[in-house]
Amino acid sequence: MTAPKSKPPHTILSWFFLLYYVILCAERVQSLVRAAAAKQLFMDTFEGAASVVVLLSLLSFGIMLACFNRSFWKSLTKNTAPDYAVMSLTAGVVLVSGMVHTEYTVPGIQFASYGMLIVAMILRAVQLAPDCKNRFGMWYSLGYLTAFSMAIPVVYKHYTLSSPALFHCVEYLVMLALVISFTVMLRRLMTGRGDNLLLWLPFAIMAIGDAVVLWMGWTAEVNVFVLIFAALSAALFFIGKIIFALRANRK
Repeated sequence: MTAPKSKPPHTILSWFFLLYYVILCAERVQSLVRAAAAKQLFMDTFEGAASVVVLLSLLSFGIMLACFNRSFWKSLTKNTAPDYAVMSLTAGVVLVSGMVHTEYTVPGIQFASYGMLIVAMILRAVQLAPDCKNRFGMWYSLGYLTAFSMAIPVVYKHYTLSSPALFHCVEYLVMLALVISFTVMLRRLMTGRGDNLLLWLPFAIMAIGDAVVLWMGWTAEVNVFVLIFAALSAALFFIGKIIFALRANRK
């Protein structure tokens, strides 16, 4: 009789969440501080709006982390399960700040923070796998969710367009809608309901939203990164739908 495999402790997951929070917040704060020192926080309409959005995101994140994540703080030192639902919402709130390009943004540091979150997602899947009835569905959904997260467009400044104000408004709406969609799916994964994240509404928001942003900004600059991951997410979504249907019919 084989011994049951040990699961990653909750403490490790919480520390990866903490690393995600600390690294992303540190990068965002340094950007704002340097911009403020150079008197660039509100040098034009775009920078002013971007600064306000980042500040509101960080402030909301700080309130959530301090007031609603007591179990998270306990799990950093004790192997007790934190409230993964609240942690997911907190992660989504601070993610908004990273989806807005400000002066002195350091993309490499931001990607390092996102890497910490992805590692936490993988560890949670490993934790849940032994008791999951549809392990294939969960791992496939995790891959889809990772690709989906990369298809969220960062709000960049584009003044060479004929209607930059309209474009930026659309960018913000699409970004916020996709961050919310990602957060909903992250919450499902973290709370043990991630065996099928191929949901039509988040996918439709991603497909339509990314298509509109790419089309409107095409003449200024083609966002190749979003284009690649939107296409990958679409491929994973439809292939997964077929595979899930075939597997269901075999039962």
